[in-house]
Amino acid sequence: MSDVKKMTSSRRHHLKSLILQIAAGWIEEENKELIAAKEAYMSENAPNPDLGGDMAALQELCKKLHQALDKIDDSRYDAESKVKKSNLEIEDLKMKVVDLVGVKKPALKKVRMSADAMLQALLGGKHKVTMDLRSNLKQVKKEVKEETPEALDWRKNIDDKADRKKMFETGVERKHATMTEKKMTSSRRHALKSLILTIAAKWLDEEKAADIAAKEEYMTEHCVKPSMSGDQAALMETCKKLHALLDKLDEERYDLASKVGKADKEIEDLNIKVVDLRGVKKPALRKVRMSADAMLKALLGSKHSVNMDLRANLKQVKKEVKEEPQEAAGDWRKNVEDKADRKKMFEAT
Repeated sequence: MSDVKKMTSSRRHHLKSLILQIAAGWIEEENKELIAAKEAYMSENAPNPDLGGDMAALQELCKKLHQALDKIDDSRYDAESKVKKSNLEIEDLKMKVVDLVGVKKPALKKVRMSADAMLQALLGGKHKVTMDLRSNLKQVKKEVKEETPEALDWRKNIDDKADRKKMFETGVERKHATMTEKKMTSSRRHALKSLILTIAAKWLDEEKAADIAAKEEYMTEHCVKPSMSGDQAALMETCKKLHALLDKLDEERYDLASKVGKADKEIEDLNIKVVDLRGVKKPALRKVRMSADAMLKALLGSKHSVNMDLRANLKQVKKEVKEEPQEAAGDWRKNVEDKADRKKMFEAT
């Protein structure tokens, strides 16, 4: 046995609390950095406007603020739609991960409890209830009837099984009908695939058109041109309102852009997790017989014409055929004399 001591529960809880404190400190530092970066961005991109000037300068400032407001509101709308789509994709990926991992049911133990103990556990220790389920039951004597076995006719049994025979016959006929059905041809399959793809492309185009129409309606409703009529004080007030609205929309756009970045990272992590859980299936490769010229053409392209003749540099060697002399015709008497010893061996046995 090893002399290493196990970690105590108090030590384990102390380490967990220490890790949580360090993580909380890191999160606070990250939030402070994000707030500082946001303030620096807002001070750089949305400075206070210069309201000193005549009527023409104020009108020009109002036009510039309105153009910037349209641009920022447009990008804010796009970022908001991206956040919604990313949230839907994250939910789908989380459901896919749960389906792949599966839910592990805890191992339940069988506990034998009486009705009184169960009621006491449900109602508490103050309520004392005794539950005897057999107290109000009547005792009934069972009457055993003696059945006399009757002789069965085998012809009646055959008649009863006639419907079952028909059922099996119809099953065989159904199986024969399914076997005779024609399989879908490759041309029909490709036609159905192309039809599905065209329908899906049509739906995507309709969805894009609906999104564009909704965006245009939103922009026309929220980005109204300011009125340039009035005195200098009224123009200064409109410039201040436009600048305040510009700051608000730019801040919302910045927050939505940061949310989009976080959602993209989360989607990437979930996709990696799904691939790890599902595994990569290797495609079934087919053996293809190709010549050396066809292989080089496939690798180098059709422009490079290379002929690869492996037998071009081989030397031609002439084979010398030796003429073997024909065997002389043997004498049959000599053959009989050679087999004489074999004949004696069989006679001895």
